[in-house]
Amino acid sequence: MTAFAEESVTAALERGLRNAKHLRAKHAPVVAAARSLAKKIDAWDVIVEWAIEDAAERGGRPSVPANDNVSIASFLKYLDALGLTPEGEAPAASAPGRPAIKPAPAKPTNKVLAFRQKAQAG
Repeated sequence: MTAFAEESVTAALERGLRNAKHLRAKHAPVVAAARSLAKKIDAWDVIVEWAIEDAAERGGRPSVPANDNVSIASFLKYLDALGLTPEGEAPAASAPGRPAIKPAPAKPTNKVLAFRQKAQAG
């Protein structure tokens, strides 16, 4: 099993980008957005640590700003768009028990869904 070092989100992203041989210039905007968001996530962790330290000194609850519950999810979408998540990678055909392609979507379960699917197909 691979051992992963504990590192910042920014450092992990940069390591992933260095090892991603499939990325091209057309990916630059997504890379820039991912870098910006990684820095924001890392900064949030520091803010939380400060709030916890302040609370420990005062003997009260941490006064942390409202939780950020979208940055991590957005960051994972950027990684997926860049092919830096296991699901974003092209599956290896030789991997045992893993199909080379994604399965076809299931057939619609009612007439409305069938109509919508047919309309989207053109």
